[in-house]
Amino acid sequence: MRRARRHREELGEVIDVFADRPGPKTVTAFVLGWVLFTALTFINPGETPMLAVAPGIIFAVMFGLILLYLSGERLIVCERGILVGSTAPGIRPYAIPYQQITPGSIAGVAGANRYLKEVGLQGQIAQSTLRASWWTKSGVHFVACSAEDARRGRRRFTLALDPIPRSIDGRWIWFAGTGRQPAKSAIDAIARTASAAGYPQLAEAAVARGVVELTGNPEDAANQLPGHPPVRSGGVR
Repeated sequence: MRRARRHREELGEVIDVFADRPGPKTVTAFVLGWVLFTALTFINPGETPMLAVAPGIIFAVMFGLILLYLSGERLIVCERGILVGSTAPGIRPYAIPYQQITPGSIAGVAGANRYLKEVGLQGQIAQSTLRASWWTKSGVHFVACSAEDARRGRRRFTLALDPIPRSIDGRWIWFAGTGRQPAKSAIDAIARTASAAGYPQLAEAAVARGVVELTGNPEDAANQLPGHPPVRSGGVR
């Protein structure tokens, strides 16, 4: 909420928040990793009790910080736009007013763990506009401004992760996870606020398209994800 307040003048009050946090399996994997790393240190423990337990404490802090930053992904629906990205300490989300979103490009996504495969980016380096993680099950796809514009002139290390425009109209494709909440809830929230903000065409098109279940087949990307160019199995055409 503190991150959202920075954009209150431009985007208005927060209406709804969708958190894309790691699931129980991911958290369990981190805990098991900590147990394993800590157990290995006892093969040759320190000479004093403090030195013996110190590595376990250090590993706990390290794994905890990683989980903290992985848990920061948010899709925040405001009165006049949305915030997308991480709200972890030291990181600010991207601000996207409704007037910068292409009408008809918003689509709810189910089966979002197949998103990167379908758009031909599986196994490639992460991109600042595609907020998809291995635990993401649902989300919202849309076409809007560049990541550089959405960060409001703040040039950060993430500049290296900014993609080239890939939409069929030469703009940027975005994706934000909605966590355990269904994508339809996010679509409905965006439609309500966009309509109230004076963008009925954007709202109506979002509701009309609804939610699509991704197949993971790159040949289906252009049909299932509005604005996306045709994709071959080897990448984007």
